[in-house]
Amino acid sequence: MKVLVTGSTGYIGHELALALAKKHITVHALCRDIHSPKVPLHEKIVLFKGDICDKSSLNKAIKDCEYVFHCAAFTNLKCKSINSFFETNVVGTENVLAAALNQGVKKFVFTSSLSVFGPSYKDISITEEQPRLASYANDYELTKCMAEEKIKGYSKLGLPYVILNVSKVYGPGVKTFSNGVNRLIELIAKKNVLFVPNRIEVMSNYVYIKDVVKAHIKAMKRNVANEKYIIGGDNISYRKLFKKIKTLTKSKIKIVTFNYWLVKTCLAMSSFLGNIQGKSGLSPKVLETLFINRQSVSNKARRDLKYTVTPIEKGLKRTIKYLKPVS
Repeated sequence: MKVLVTGSTGYIGHELALALAKKHITVHALCRDIHSPKVPLHEKIVLFKGDICDKSSLNKAIKDCEYVFHCAAFTNLKCKSINSFFETNVVGTENVLAAALNQGVKKFVFTSSLSVFGPSYKDISITEEQPRLASYANDYELTKCMAEEKIKGYSKLGLPYVILNVSKVYGPGVKTFSNGVNRLIELIAKKNVLFVPNRIEVMSNYVYIKDVVKAHIKAMKRNVANEKYIIGGDNISYRKLFKKIKTLTKSKIKIVTFNYWLVKTCLAMSSFLGNIQGKSGLSPKVLETLFINRQSVSNKARRDLKYTVTPIEKGLKRTIKYLKPVS
């Protein structure tokens, strides 16, 4: 069997490509830089130099593939140009869809985000049936939603799909922009003081990378199509997450909180000056994305995909062992 994996130098794509290869599946990995240290290396992985925005290289990479795992995305929330998000997340996705339809692949598995649902309402966890309750917080969320609509459109042309809405991912893997939790572990382990806005009671969902990879493979193998699934783990507040990481790393760090609205005002001023100077940085919108409630449940995935969750404490222990942030 041959499969195409886009975004194979990214956090999820890298681990997924290796996991598929270890199952003796031939992986066609489309990479912009085949010499990148983030390229997954295995005898069953065949590297193709190219980009999802380059139809020629995409058509070469997808040749003879039975399944497509589309993990590639533009995720840098500091970027203030919607064009960067749109070209990769929407136009690029449609290029992969068209190539997959032309190739006659059996299933198109798309790595999406829990953030497309927006925030959770009060203490009610997000499910696949929840309508979006707020405007789009950033161009990433908007363009991932647009990509999902493109996918649903291609299903009407005969291309089966599964959309996986992944929550905040952590665990062993290559360092990328998406490794926020891993970076937090290293900060708590190594620093003496951590300054954070005083909204540490907000709840988010965290999922272990190995669970995410297994969900992708199950989405390919199981008899499901034209469905979307939330792929998550445990819901936990920042306060409890900080405490767990502190305990597991035996850190003596002091967590200092300060006024959220003051931080947001300062970021707004900094962002305004950055726009004038042509510089990018953390914006108030990005801050808001980080400090909103986003609880979820994966009951549908548990039922249809036989998805299982690694408890967060076990996942954190494995991650800390991998990162070795303390001697």
